[in-house]
Amino acid sequence: MELTEPVNLIKSVFVCNTFNFLFAAAKSCLFPFLTLYLRLLGLTATETGIIIGAKTISAFIFAPLWALCSAKFRKRRLVLMFSIFMMALTYLGLTLVMNVNHAATACPGDIPPGNMKGTLKELLHNIKTNRTDIQPTKTQLQLNQTGDITSLMKTSKSPLQPTDLPMTTTEKEKKVNKIFDYGRKLLIELGLSKAEVDGLSNSDMIGLFQDMLTQKNWQTTIRQSLSPEEMEEFFTFLDQAVDAISKGEIKVGKKITKRSLKDTWQNIKTNLKSLKTAWTVKITEAEVEGQIFLILLLTLVFGEVFASPVEKIADDAWFEFLEKIDNLEKYGKQRIFTSLAFIIFPIIVTLIVDNTTCLFSLRMHPISLHFYMFGGFLGLTFLVAFFYPTSNSEKRKYKTKITHALNLTFCKCEGLFYILTLLIVGAIYASYNNFLFWLIEDLHGKELTMGLCVSIANLAEIPMLFFSGPLVRKLGNGMAVCLSMTFLAGRTLFYSYLWTPWAVLPAEMTHAFTHTIMWYAVLSNPVFSSNPTVDRGVRSVFSSIYFGVGFSGGSILSGIVYDHYGVNILFRACAVIAIAWCPIFVIMNRCCARPSVSEIKYTRLLTSEDVNSDSDDDWLEHALKTG
Repeated sequence: MELTEPVNLIKSVFVCNTFNFLFAAAKSCLFPFLTLYLRLLGLTATETGIIIGAKTISAFIFAPLWALCSAKFRKRRLVLMFSIFMMALTYLGLTLVMNVNHAATACPGDIPPGNMKGTLKELLHNIKTNRTDIQPTKTQLQLNQTGDITSLMKTSKSPLQPTDLPMTTTEKEKKVNKIFDYGRKLLIELGLSKAEVDGLSNSDMIGLFQDMLTQKNWQTTIRQSLSPEEMEEFFTFLDQAVDAISKGEIKVGKKITKRSLKDTWQNIKTNLKSLKTAWTVKITEAEVEGQIFLILLLTLVFGEVFASPVEKIADDAWFEFLEKIDNLEKYGKQRIFTSLAFIIFPIIVTLIVDNTTCLFSLRMHPISLHFYMFGGFLGLTFLVAFFYPTSNSEKRKYKTKITHALNLTFCKCEGLFYILTLLIVGAIYASYNNFLFWLIEDLHGKELTMGLCVSIANLAEIPMLFFSGPLVRKLGNGMAVCLSMTFLAGRTLFYSYLWTPWAVLPAEMTHAFTHTIMWYAVLSNPVFSSNPTVDRGVRSVFSSIYFGVGFSGGSILSGIVYDHYGVNILFRACAVIAIAWCPIFVIMNRCCARPSVSEIKYTRLLTSEDVNSDSDDDWLEHALKTG
């Protein structure tokens, strides 16, 4: 809406709040879980960190450029809607990458490696419960019911059972013993203990492998669980076992798994052929993953060039709109709706994902639901953007005070140390933002736990909004920052000793101290506070350092540390850095503190060049009260 028309403030506030709520809902459905998708595609932590860091740098560079150009050419709404469209195109396009990676197209019905041991034990229990006798034949081997393959190989002259017939040659005995030796070794690799494997008879082992290979989901499981050498042994075992059974060297009951002998072993041969085909694909898996990495990197970096300015343009437009109608006290209240969306929708989307198998009865991984809900809310945001209040008048009162903000932050000792602090905190924030959910996944946690993490962290911010002011005034800005860093160190240290997924939830409540208190202490510092326009410029500089430079650098470094030393070392290193910076910050903050020369801030007495002369008395009174 143009300001030449009568302004309907209630309608404008409603549109702004709705826009922020829907846009935050879209982000909350996907962005916190994006690294899970990258891991599902087979990317390493280093590759994930590089992708997240690169896309953050892209947004850091191009968001302010687009915002500046859109304001200069008075095309804010057009650029805003174009950016929303490009964001949808970029992130929904990532779902196409699923088609080149088998893991991303597997359904939860396919047994993941983490659950393999329990499922294998269930099959083992069923085999032992429904154990059938070995059918005697003239060429049948002696089947040692103790399953002790070592003792069987030590003596080839074991006493025969009444139903057993002697071997024709020792070579045949060695051949069959070797087959079962392969089988026992593979079962240990697949998760059974040595004691459990030693307790298997040869017939039990045949039945167990038979049941495994006639379940389609075991193809993916075995392929993902065995090394190249182990996979070759697996092929050898199956080939030789099928050959020995077909020749009558090993004879089993026809109803060992309630299927006919012919059909059962024909299925095994079919599965073997399928596994060999899959293994041929797996040989080139490194090349495929390298291509996936490049595709994702280029897609996200290029997409962020056009998608990044959505929040910046919307925030600038709303501030200028309120500034023109002299109603700036409403600025900032729209962020409440952003927090509300981040409280509600992560729980909803993760609850649905956890209770969904193949999405819409198709061979689609439920993680696709994150993308589709993101696209749905972003589509609604696009529609609301048609009516978003903007100020495109040629004569603008508001002028960006970014130069003044840079002087306040970079050209003063105190400001420089706040910059360094936000740089460190931003890097640590990137570490747990990117890889905490990987840790929860390793602990076999559900996505609902991850959704609760996001919701609880944002919910904890709301009460702290009321207590931040009194707490910072009591402690002082410097000590409040130090308190926040201490909580951050404790939070990351707790992550490194996480023993169960649900234990992470209490730690998320400290987000109120590690984030809300930190930002209030920084932005309320008298050094950076003079008037609303300059305050906003300072916020932009600090946000760029925290969410731009710090987050991107932290993403790359944390990915490297994760791959080389593990997630526990990563979080402990973050804790050490945070707690070590506290005394340095306190000492330097005291050394750089300005001498108190006057209780009145004379910068507040200098009326802005854009302020109407009718409000001079109010401006002076406000400066004296806040001085």
